[in-house]
Amino acid sequence: LTMAPVMRLGAAALVLVGVAMVAYSVSYEVSQPNELLSPLQVGRYAVRAERQSQDYDQKAERQIAFATDNDNAASGERDLAAKEEKRARDSAYLAADVKSRIDKILEEGRDQVNQATKLKAKAGRLQEMAAELLGKGKTEKETAAALKAKYYKTMDDYGKAVEEIDKSTQKAQQILDQMNGQSLTLAQIATEYGTASDHGKDPGAAAATALKAQLQQAQKDLAAITAQKAQADDDTANARKLADQYQPLIIQAEKDKRSSDFHFQEFAHLTQQADELQNRADALLARADSIDGLIQSTQQELASKRKGFEHYKNRAQTEMAISLQAEDKEALLRKQAREARYKAAELSDKARRLRALAQKGVNNVMESTEDIQQES
Repeated sequence: LTMAPVMRLGAAALVLVGVAMVAYSVSYEVSQPNELLSPLQVGRYAVRAERQSQDYDQKAERQIAFATDNDNAASGERDLAAKEEKRARDSAYLAADVKSRIDKILEEGRDQVNQATKLKAKAGRLQEMAAELLGKGKTEKETAAALKAKYYKTMDDYGKAVEEIDKSTQKAQQILDQMNGQSLTLAQIATEYGTASDHGKDPGAAAATALKAQLQQAQKDLAAITAQKAQADDDTANARKLADQYQPLIIQAEKDKRSSDFHFQEFAHLTQQADELQNRADALLARADSIDGLIQSTQQELASKRKGFEHYKNRAQTEMAISLQAEDKEALLRKQAREARYKAAELSDKARRLRALAQKGVNNVMESTEDIQQES
């Protein structure tokens, strides 16, 4: 009988040690391990252990719920990342397509600019050639005009000389006619005088005397006219000499006239060639202007395409950034979910071990109680 209390005290001590160890692991203030506890105290510690276990279970459930929520959120972020990545790929594809179109438009624009530049350069060369031909034509025209003026001046001078010749010839002819008339008059008077003087036998006859005076006057008039005839002959000779001097000038003037006509023809030909070149230059410039219009249209289209490219590029970058951010967030949520599950597992394991120890202490108390009752 004296050993039973000792056994009960030993069993209670064992339970106390077990409960104390559990209480120490969950940071509860318990008595010293060598303190002897009553069954009531052991029961209280067991209830407290059960409550602590339930608290661990609730915390574990909350951690599991948190992990589940994080997994669900991570799945949503994964879906969002996949969706945004797909949209980013689509936007990148559109940006690449627009970029290829921009490159094609740039190539077409460069071709148009090169073509317009070549046309303008060719038109410029044609205009220079036309200007050069016009310059030559101007020289030809001026030369022709100078030769023509020289020809007309020479012909005018020659015409004046011819007029002088005609005047001298007419004057000489008039004097010759006067001489012939005076010679006839003199011959008639001489005949009459011969008849009146009986052929010199009676020169003192009255009629002969009167006719002799007339004869002497007629001789004087004939001498005067003869003197004028000599001067007229000199004037006519000088005029003819002047005409002879003008003959080579007339020949040269005719040559100058033909040369003037040739220069005028060359001027007309050069002008025609210059006009043709200018027309070709104008046609090329018109084509260049048309191409300039195409260039402006191409520039507008290029600006629109570049705007679209920047839009798609920025959208792709934004969508990719959202995708990467969603992936990072998914990874973080997955990590937090794993940590929460690990923590929940630790809490569940603590609750299980705490229940096991508490149950073990209760069982020991029950066994001790049964032993005491059997002994009594």
